[in-house]
Amino acid sequence: MAIKSLSIHGLRGFATQQSVDFAIPNGNPGSGITVLVGPNNGGKSTVIESIRALSLDSEQSFTVGKRNQKAGDKVQISLAGEDNNSWVLKTVDSGGSECTLVKNGDPIPANSIFVLPSRRFFNPLFGKATHSREQHIRSTGLPAIRSTALNEFSHRLFQIQKNREEFDRVLEKVLTPVPNWTIDQSDGGQYFLKYDIGGSYHNSDGLGEGLISLFFIVDALYDSKPGNVIVIDEPELSLHPSFQRRLSKLLVEYATDRQIIIATHAPYFVDFDAITNGARIARVFSKNYESQIAMLGDDSVRKIQGFLNNLNNPHVLGLDAREVFFLDDGIILVEGQEDVIFYKKILEQLEAASKGHFFGWGVGGAHNMEAISEILNDLGFEKVAGILDADKKEVKEELSKKFTNYSYCNIPADDVRTKPARSERAEVEGLVDIKGNLKNEFTDDIGGIFRDLNAYFENNG
Repeated sequence: MAIKSLSIHGLRGFATQQSVDFAIPNGNPGSGITVLVGPNNGGKSTVIESIRALSLDSEQSFTVGKRNQKAGDKVQISLAGEDNNSWVLKTVDSGGSECTLVKNGDPIPANSIFVLPSRRFFNPLFGKATHSREQHIRSTGLPAIRSTALNEFSHRLFQIQKNREEFDRVLEKVLTPVPNWTIDQSDGGQYFLKYDIGGSYHNSDGLGEGLISLFFIVDALYDSKPGNVIVIDEPELSLHPSFQRRLSKLLVEYATDRQIIIATHAPYFVDFDAITNGARIARVFSKNYESQIAMLGDDSVRKIQGFLNNLNNPHVLGLDAREVFFLDDGIILVEGQEDVIFYKKILEQLEAASKGHFFGWGVGGAHNMEAISEILNDLGFEKVAGILDADKKEVKEELSKKFTNYSYCNIPADDVRTKPARSERAEVEGLVDIKGNLKNEFTDDIGGIFRDLNAYFENNG
């Protein structure tokens, strides 16, 4: 099965109903990935929790701390699947914990949705039991506290050991070499996971959290089937950036014929090639202390394809640019790499600070500022500013008309940096001289521009 959309109302920060549409795999790499981005405490984990609650296909209880008082102290979560199937989990009474599950169509297949929360740990000593994938999904339940240990995972270890070769083959795509591991039993009768690392043996309590987390994630993937839904909260936790890159590629591979839904703070998991193949990106953020969801639109996806085809400016959607998706708000767009460098130097010389964050290494030219503005607007950014050269007044006017809530301005020079005359061009006067020093005649004007931008970013209206 595939799930098409989810709506949430009344759970934790979701005081008003918000919805997210999920990517449907189409056979292209990464086409089934939905990436939830956004700042801390915006509500990404609540989206994961909502899917988990409905995936259990049973009535649940929502504690008083999970219910939003602004939503009438009640919860309603709806999941839409293919063929017009839908499932609604809602509290029976306002102010009460108990819910009813309303099904329109077939029940959710028992082993189709695997939800992995971010707190991935289990007791290092455990008893013997073996859980299939379906049993494991059913046994995890919906804990009252998010930080609850996933002790049922120890039951999966015995199953994994039976499929050791297949499991290790997937693990090796992220972790090389794969450590020698096995399940051992203490003289007291308890079992433990044992690793041989350089001739020394450790149980799971002595290992890094990143390795333990990888075991959980690979277990969620290796015996999944085409058409399954795999949901992972913060796959990057405790992982070195090089492992994050490899894990991102592994998820793209599996998302060819499976739905992969992740909530992340790591820019390595925002894959623009996958997005042009059909992946979706949704920003979950807090506005006036309420969780909101905004999604990248189809027009913006087409513009992203144009950026990817521009080999002259490959940095426009590079790693630094992708970090913007995890900010609260307050983005400054500038034309190019030099602008980012010299505006920061200008601020230092003015002994001033900016309340905004520069977007990557610039947008790759004034002509690209509209496309980047549209991407940010789709994702719910409300405070975006653009700084353009003096000879780009028409661009500034067009942007101001299209994005009325954003702030654009022209500097009083044709470039940020003075460029000496060459055979094919005259000298270009910039804000700073060839040594990078701000010219006295521009001090007041550029100082005023940054003061106005700071006032714009600080204004909540």
